Amino acid sequence: MAEEFHHSGIDEEEDFVDGSGHHVHFPEDMSANTEIQMQMKGTSIVNAHLGFLQYKHKYEIQLKLPVSPTSNSLTPVINTPFIAVGSVKGLEDGKGHEVMLELDAHKEGLLRDKFLLRNEEGEEFVIVLHARVLGLRKGTPMLKEGIRCIHFEKEEEEDHSDWQGFE
Repeated sequence: MAEEFHHSGIDEEEDFVDGSGHHVHFPEDMSANTEIQMQMKGTSIVNAHLGFLQYKHKYEIQLKLPVSPTSNSLTPVINTPFIAVGSVKGLEDGKGHEVMLELDAHKEGLLRDKFLLRNEEGEEFVIVLHARVLGLRKGTPMLKEGIRCIHFEKEEEEDHSDWQGFE
């Protein structure tokens, strides 16, 4: 039984391939999703969908988390070298927290890294970051609002000769 994609506004037969097998076409009325998508799972887990990132790039990410613990003071607990949390502060409206962090896109494909925020009472909030990381020469992703590239590792030269050049 063939699955149809008409519910999303994308026509599989007409819009995915232009005949050459290389291009994806979306309807003109489909809007770009430029915001980081946040999904709560229960009361203590937040899934943050960052969209597309690029391999060997480092990003500064501003997350507005919909978690409002009873405490204003949250301490990051990080078990990965690929995330560095810069600041955590309560939103002015009291409906969540803003987290500034740096993320290293350290592998191609699906990236899933997490960190914890812990308050004084010991309650923990898990933030899971999800992204699709494009490999070298696979295109340049459009970054979502709140994400900016702050560093990229230059590609190594593939010419391994011993020639030192002219003196």
